[in-house]
Amino acid sequence: MFTDVDFIGVDPEQDDPMVIIVGIANWDVRKVLIDRESSTDILFWSTFQRLDVSHMLVKPYLEPLIGFIGGQVHTHGVVDLATTFGRGELSRTLLV
Repeated sequence: MFTDVDFIGVDPEQDDPMVIIVGIANWDVRKVLIDRESSTDILFWSTFQRLDVSHMLVKPYLEPLIGFIGGQVHTHGVVDLATTFGRGELSRTLLV
């Protein structure tokens, strides 16, 4: 959890990526990269499989993801998962 002390001397306009731990589908997932400049949320298939979530929740998505230099990656589909940021009273759960 971040407190006001963590932001002393920090540029409020900074948008550097950060790596955090979040709760996804009732599991703590470590090394989650948060990049505010990214236009998509990506969960590696191997991580999804370890979450023990039904594959029936995955909806088809036939368009490839296109990287900054034009490379394409095909996906297994899209899924909305309950994702919890923070702990206790200050936590927030969103569908991501």
